[in-house]
Amino acid sequence: MRRILGDLGIGLLLAFVGQLAQMAASAVGRVLGLPFPYEMAPEDGSIPPALLTQISLTFVLAAVAMFLVSLVIGWLLKVPSVARGAARGAVWMAVVALSQFLLGLGEGVVPVFGLVGVWVYLAAILLGPVIAGLLQPSRSTPGRSEAAAGGSG
Repeated sequence: MRRILGDLGIGLLLAFVGQLAQMAASAVGRVLGLPFPYEMAPEDGSIPPALLTQISLTFVLAAVAMFLVSLVIGWLLKVPSVARGAARGAVWMAVVALSQFLLGLGEGVVPVFGLVGVWVYLAAILLGPVIAGLLQPSRSTPGRSEAAAGGSG
């Protein structure tokens, strides 16, 4: 239970960091010369295709940062395996997805879950601890390696 609460807390932290990453990605996208024609959504409430492309690209750029952050967190937590990394990453991803959903409630808000960039962003959060689990040195329990080597203990 404590681990789940910890993972929920990490998910909330990632949701906050993700908002910062999206703001930074928006600035980086302009510097890189990506097609970012909008400073903000049109006042008439319309959602032009160029705005959807811009938002999707922003999420893709933010995904790079979120992958690195979730990888580092997974590494610091010493995620022991790919399976454990997938379980932790799924909780983190669910919390971030819920936060994106809650931020999307209201009038004139873009339906972000229809954008490829959002799914890349969420997948990056899931993959960070999975890769951390893959990179952890294998841990063998004492006695097991002796039995595997044919020793009698």
